[in-house]
Amino acid sequence: MIVTLLGATGLVGGYVMKFLEASDDVSKLILPVRNIPEGASNTEKVEWIKVDFDSIKNYKDAFAADAVICCLGTTIKKAGSKKALEHVDLEIPLACAALAKANNVRHFLVISAQGANQASPYHYNRTKGLLEQGLSLMGFPSLTIVRPSLLLGKRKEKRILEGILQKVLSRNLLLIPASWRPVFAETVAAVIVAALQYPPEGTHIIYNRTIAQSEIKTVPIH
Repeated sequence: MIVTLLGATGLVGGYVMKFLEASDDVSKLILPVRNIPEGASNTEKVEWIKVDFDSIKNYKDAFAADAVICCLGTTIKKAGSKKALEHVDLEIPLACAALAKANNVRHFLVISAQGANQASPYHYNRTKGLLEQGLSLMGFPSLTIVRPSLLLGKRKEKRILEGILQKVLSRNLLLIPASWRPVFAETVAAVIVAALQYPPEGTHIIYNRTIAQSEIKTVPIH
């Protein structure tokens, strides 16, 4: 199986990449990124491609795969504005999905958000809802949407409020209903990779309850 992974340098995407590299079911892993990480190199199985996501239409060949996994995402603080967040969380993923569709990719998988709803009064949830709506309209034979709650894990960039919530909530995870329980990034990644093995017909949503109740090994917060 040939897989293209978007967001390989992110929290969840990094775990997805490691799982796919170790999978015997994956023969080729294509990693389009803005900047190739220091020390990363291409191998027989892994291909890093430096791309300009603002001109992603020029990289159609990077989406010649059996499945495409999108782990792209940002925050308003990092992006700088609501419009900039929409560009990263909505416009770029839809542009990439269009290239995947043009390459006849059968299975598209994407990380959304627990409260995704195109009619939500909250900007972030509305943006994710519009993403889901746009992807659904593209008519992929198989579309997997993953809706996690708060992600637990060590990010490269500092997110002060999220870090505080992680420390407080991670000590009492089992006291929180599974539908809302924070989930480890490694678990989310493992659920995504597992979904590759059984592509659904049409659209399938993996809710946070399923992720939280998964028996897949997770990592502790330090």
